[in-house]
Amino acid sequence: MPDDSSSPITDFSVGRVTRLAAIAAIAVSVASCAAIRIGYNNADTLALLQLDSYLDLTDEQEQTCKERLNALLAWHRTTQLRDYVALIDRTRAKLGGRITAADVLDFNQQLNTRMMTAADKAAPDIAHVALTLSPEQIDRAAKKVASDATKARREFVRLENESGAERAKKYGERAESWFGKLTDEQIEIIRKSLANRPTDATWWIDERERRQREFLSLLRKIQVDRPTEEVAARWLRTYFTHLNVAPEAERRARAESYRRGSAELIAQLINHATPEQRAAIDKKLNDYAQDFRSLAASNG
Repeated sequence: MPDDSSSPITDFSVGRVTRLAAIAAIAVSVASCAAIRIGYNNADTLALLQLDSYLDLTDEQEQTCKERLNALLAWHRTTQLRDYVALIDRTRAKLGGRITAADVLDFNQQLNTRMMTAADKAAPDIAHVALTLSPEQIDRAAKKVASDATKARREFVRLENESGAERAKKYGERAESWFGKLTDEQIEIIRKSLANRPTDATWWIDERERRQREFLSLLRKIQVDRPTEEVAARWLRTYFTHLNVAPEAERRARAESYRRGSAELIAQLINHATPEQRAAIDKKLNDYAQDFRSLAASNG
């Protein structure tokens, strides 16, 4: 879900699914092309560390998570990465012409679809581990989530209080990681766009905390009700679906409005890009594609 804290073009994060639950970490979010290979090849270790920090895994749970993560990564590497390359190639082909907000929204939706595919595949593994959790482990996770949320809320409140000039400057700095140095015209486009949009920082943190509470409640339900793995996996898939499309009309409308505002800004920036900037974006996307090709061809 793009927001002002993300890059102006949605990041190719092979594993936004990691935010749903650490065991679903098919890869880690990356800040640079070079980090993809390092992060992907160490995703199992990183996910286990994250899981353990929240749940204090037993030795048996840790071994189970490791085995299932390795199998999940192997599936993802062999069946999904070439499709990511194809998506990048299609996106690069469009960059030579005019981009619309609908193009950006479609790109984001295609990314979300791929993340949902990974979440769907991971659901039985998450269900299996969830059924082994003790009440104490879930309580531990809840305390850590609450602590993380307190820190995040302080940061979001700070962002909410920033001036329009500060917001525009930060957004511009993130945009330059894709475009290179922005033109005066692009800087003005950012300023005007953000001036006409609320920060929504408080709403986003409320939404994030709601999702965390819902996931913890689901873990407690699985622990208490002791469903079959198949049923628990179905509950998890429903949760993942609601992450992508909120069940309440008001939440959906708020998210869609914000997505459209972000998409319109991204399209404007690309359409006002210089030839050098378009070349820089194309190169960055191609670097991602090359890394995905390499990963798909390797054996781990």
